Amino acid sequence: MSVPELKTEDYLFMRYKALVVQLEDVCKDYYPNLTKKVMNERACKQEFPFPCFRLDKSQKSPYFVHISELAVCINQRHETAKKDYATFHR
Repeated sequence: MSVPELKTEDYLFMRYKALVVQLEDVCKDYYPNLTKKVMNERACKQEFPFPCFRLDKSQKSPYFVHISELAVCINQRHETAKKDYATFHR
């Protein structure tokens, strides 16, 4: 019996238990250096490497991230780091 391979998106779903996660929660895990003000400014300007959105039109509404977009970002950064590592450790 083979064990199914879990993808980054699967792990993120197990971590957050939702398909859409508040950006603030993502930043606590992956961008702990950002203040809430900087996080909101970056989200407003779409400066994160994944799309951020609000479910309501209110400016006080929190930003959200879809875990599939976050998984793509993590995987791309990981591939870049692997290539850099291979280049430096030949």
